[in-house]
Amino acid sequence: MRHLEPADLDWQGTSRSRCCFSSAQRGILSTVRQVRHRHLIKVENEIVTLPNEPTPITATAPRKIYRTDIDGLRGLAIALVVIFHCFVGRVSSGVDVFLFIGGYFFFSSQLKNALSAQGTSFVSAVVRIMRRLFPALLAVILATMLLALALFSKARWQHVGEDAIASLLYVQNLNLASDGQDYAAIGRDVSIYQHIWSMSAQLQIYLASLIVIAAFGWLWRSAINGKNSTAQAIMAIILAAATLSSFAYAGYLHQINQGLNYYSPLSRFWEIGLGGLFGMLLGLKKVRTVAQGSARWWQLPTGIVGIAAILFTGLFLNGSQEFPGPLTLIPLAGAALVIVAGTNPTRWSVTTVLDMPVFQFLGRISYSLYLWHWPLLVIATRYFSSGPGNGDAHGMGITRTLGIQKGIVVGVSVIVLSMLLAWCTLRWVESPLRGKAKAPRTAAFVFPSRSMLAQLGGTVIVTVLTLTLAQQIQELRPSASAQKFTGEPNVVFPGPYALLTNADAPEVPPVPDAANTAESMYPPTDRDQCSSLYDGSELVLNHGRNTKAEECAFGDATASRTMYLYGSSHAEHHLPALDIIGRRQGIKVIPLVKMGCYPGLNLPRKDGQPYPECAEWQEKAMQHMIDNPPTDGVFMINTLPHLGFMNNGIVPDDKAEVVPPQFESVTKRLSDHGIHIWGLRDTPYSRDEKGQLDVRLCVSDGFYQPGSTKNDCGMSRSDALAETNPAIDAYQGIDITNLDLTNGLCNDQRCPGVIGNMLVYRDSSHITNVYSEALAGELERQMFGTELPELGGQW
Repeated sequence: MRHLEPADLDWQGTSRSRCCFSSAQRGILSTVRQVRHRHLIKVENEIVTLPNEPTPITATAPRKIYRTDIDGLRGLAIALVVIFHCFVGRVSSGVDVFLFIGGYFFFSSQLKNALSAQGTSFVSAVVRIMRRLFPALLAVILATMLLALALFSKARWQHVGEDAIASLLYVQNLNLASDGQDYAAIGRDVSIYQHIWSMSAQLQIYLASLIVIAAFGWLWRSAINGKNSTAQAIMAIILAAATLSSFAYAGYLHQINQGLNYYSPLSRFWEIGLGGLFGMLLGLKKVRTVAQGSARWWQLPTGIVGIAAILFTGLFLNGSQEFPGPLTLIPLAGAALVIVAGTNPTRWSVTTVLDMPVFQFLGRISYSLYLWHWPLLVIATRYFSSGPGNGDAHGMGITRTLGIQKGIVVGVSVIVLSMLLAWCTLRWVESPLRGKAKAPRTAAFVFPSRSMLAQLGGTVIVTVLTLTLAQQIQELRPSASAQKFTGEPNVVFPGPYALLTNADAPEVPPVPDAANTAESMYPPTDRDQCSSLYDGSELVLNHGRNTKAEECAFGDATASRTMYLYGSSHAEHHLPALDIIGRRQGIKVIPLVKMGCYPGLNLPRKDGQPYPECAEWQEKAMQHMIDNPPTDGVFMINTLPHLGFMNNGIVPDDKAEVVPPQFESVTKRLSDHGIHIWGLRDTPYSRDEKGQLDVRLCVSDGFYQPGSTKNDCGMSRSDALAETNPAIDAYQGIDITNLDLTNGLCNDQRCPGVIGNMLVYRDSSHITNVYSEALAGELERQMFGTELPELGGQW
């Protein structure tokens, strides 16, 4: 009696032969007949990922029949993903369940395929995966990119194009890891393609695994020609070793760099690998026999515990802070329990729930729904925002940004629209392009049919056009008025002179154009890679982060007089001004700066993880300055304003600004070694009643109104800073010159985002390169007693 393959079921799930099935199995087949639009193929060719794929029983029954419960588990997982993104504002365990299910089917089927002489080739397997995944991704990215271009301001376009390219090339996870972005919550400045990180990591893992499996299969068939059971045992050992290594690496990286850990395919591999090992285990004959012969009373409690574990994870764990660390075992164990509970199910099992039409439908559209929901959510959040802030004091998810009532309406609308578009994508994009049957290994390079060529040609053309569009929107030209800006304050763009000398400013668009980046926004240390990032504790003394011979030196780089610029990015953003001052005063300015590393403080990283590299770097920088003392002192920040959402209790909530004791310790140590300190009062962290305020995006999005105090993309001076500079009374007995540029950043009442037609901040707290240069005259006056240059005479 031959085994019933999934291909033996028609699209309605009707069996051509009902013999040899138990009553429970016939019950499942009866349920399957009620599920429409099934494209069943042999499990040997199945790649189960986020899309709806057939889920045959491969582990616990002698006959391979459709596993509707796993389709329902996919439906539950995607429901968690969408609901948590919309209304909870953080990640659930849904994606992790998807990764586990993918591994459950992937490794067993691909190994069996590689060991068979009639299996598909490596090339065919890759093509099959891409035919299933890429067209829907391309359709969603093209549609949402055009929508974003229509609704977003130019300042947001560059990142849309950049992320679209990274997503189409399946490297979005690496792109986000390099940016250090936090995936925890929906916000107005979040990437519309941030969710593609999981597909990118998954495909990277699949391709790497396919290479290993194909090479192993070829070696086994051609050179060893042993029993397939032996080959499967060897591969299981290899997979177990790789999974354990990835698990250990994820646990290690979780402690030192959770941002990278979240997106790294090396960290994520163990989730897919564990699913693969679980699938191999359930595929063993002895395990099947035990499962089939055991009593069934355990199925209901097992399934309930499994679903509870999945739900518990999303409700009580912060996935962005914990995954893929050890706590990820909770939802993966839950998924495993649900799968086990679905073998030979009884009437009283979780399969009954997962077979409900709502979960079956969600399971079928899960891939497309995953693609659509996030960009639509981000775009809707941006479009319906009534103010420039990034969060409300109440609510979660989209309700945090839009408020409870509007957030619920918009969130539900996004979900409904996403489901409709997902169904359309499944119907007219995914399904027509799926392979109907596996191709033999010998057919890997057979000339394709005309329909296949048409599909391939159309996909290539649309891909090229989409990539070209994405590339073009990254290269934006500044406004006409911005093109006339010469680089220094003048009568049209007086910048801080509008506050320092009451210079008039005509109504023209501000500079730098909010859509610009790089040189107009960031200090030259960014261009020359002369600053230390989060990772590592080594001092950066040469260009390219010590990979080039050229010294990191600004101002008069050949001068014998030297000055150190020391601290975090809040010291670094004053380098453009010091560069001008150094050239005029004949001083070489040497930056010793590290991201997020304030002198003497040991703040956590942006992702909330500990930052031991900061303390190590601080000691090395301090010793370097003591061993190589500067002739003209050390320039650093000497106050700390309230840090908003990053404050972590450092500055009391009832105070706007303080001098941390650690700052005093650092300056005293330098002063004791005969080193003069130039201590500059820090710039405020912009925020409003709705949370952190990105000034550049506020201006670009059109919220800025010249002359308005309500819509100036800024904040109250009394909320931003103390009434008087706290540094004046703090540093006693220390060789320090207190500097204060507040009067060039704030008027008596407000610290606006645009001053004298110049954009002050590139984000919420870092001043733009242009504005820093415009402050050079005032900073030099306070440091060296020079006269404030006239407009147009700064340089």
